[in-house]
Amino acid sequence: MLLPKNLSIATCYLLLGLTGLSLAGCQNLGSGSSRDLRVDQPVRLIAEADREAVFVSLPSPRRDPNPDFSAEILEIDLNGKKRRIEATRKQIEYPDSVTGESNLLHLLGFNWAGTQRWIPDPQHPSPEFWQNPQEPSVLLFQPQFNLGGLYLLNKNTLSVKAIGNHQALQETIAKTRALPPTPPPPNCQESECEAGVKILYWASDPNWSPDGRMIAFTSNRETLGSGSDMSVWVLDVATGKATKALGSTGDKYRIFGWTAQGQILAWEYSQLPNSLVAISPTTGDKEVLLQGEYLEFLALSDDYKTVLYASRPSGENSTSSFAKLYAFSADTGESQLLFEETPIERLSSIRPDFSEQSDRVVAVLSDVQGGHTLWVYDLPRQITQRVSLPPGKRLFATERKLEWAGDRLVVPLEDVQTQTFSTLLMAVDL
Repeated sequence: MLLPKNLSIATCYLLLGLTGLSLAGCQNLGSGSSRDLRVDQPVRLIAEADREAVFVSLPSPRRDPNPDFSAEILEIDLNGKKRRIEATRKQIEYPDSVTGESNLLHLLGFNWAGTQRWIPDPQHPSPEFWQNPQEPSVLLFQPQFNLGGLYLLNKNTLSVKAIGNHQALQETIAKTRALPPTPPPPNCQESECEAGVKILYWASDPNWSPDGRMIAFTSNRETLGSGSDMSVWVLDVATGKATKALGSTGDKYRIFGWTAQGQILAWEYSQLPNSLVAISPTTGDKEVLLQGEYLEFLALSDDYKTVLYASRPSGENSTSSFAKLYAFSADTGESQLLFEETPIERLSSIRPDFSEQSDRVVAVLSDVQGGHTLWVYDLPRQITQRVSLPPGKRLFATERKLEWAGDRLVVPLEDVQTQTFSTLLMAVDL
């Protein structure tokens, strides 16, 4: 562990004051200290290696717009040493694959661990980047999330390339606009309502294969206007060709990830019970891994071997409505019960996360007063620990997730009284 063993739970407070980023030291949560923190901005983890982590400052969620905000890059040695890293800014212009209009990517660059790195500049709106697992210099992004075409950014050359069949996308958009208006049916499900208003999901839930050669996604391109089907597609990155792997009339899928063996993990939700299925990207063969009513798939481990999911049976006014949290092993096909909700303790909507070694899970529990407790589970040893937040603080997870940085948790907080922000680097000795 990075902190002395006699501290079961400790936190380092990362302060973002008016003068910049600074490390304010560590404090034992068990000591009951009520030390206040003065914070202007939150941060996001952007890189980590060994005992060091790199963060970028973010604009205040309480200020919109933030005309005076300028993101900074900070490296923190998890023993406490810090240094500010010089950052450069770039604007990358690229044409839209359908309209030909010019789009801009705003990037923030910095040199760390001997390599030049680029991230979206938090000062500007930006699509999310997904790094190729085998080629870190290649980033996948989608300007219109889930709706439009896919693009690749090469960080070495700072060039952007559209991938996929652009002509087919243009033709499908034209057909969409020509469809007659169809009001959504009464009491329709979300996907049915969306079909009624003619929303084209050209490439939803794009997800890299472990070998970095394929991108799986779902699409309604074949049934738009006539149904709410979502089929599974696979794009070959080298050729740019997309083929349908699986999907027929009435099928609805969402991509969740991949297995370590190179099969697509998808949630099949066309009917109850819901299913988690493994799909061959080449043959379309489907294997049902899990089935149950009202399954919610929450996280996939970094080694592609463990799925974290919740099962919430129907019945809002009975004890059967309490969710159960499970870890499913793709290797053994077995589920391990981790946590069961009670009337006074529920799973929060903030997304759980696996540690880098895929051996620990962190989730957030909510109590009846709306307070939050961090819940950490060691999978191999099957032991758990609850971690209370400092007095007067609450979680402010704008991205709806927590993250691990080595052995530490990156926990965004808001001061209840002053509505200012801090980020805890929390080492959990479990």
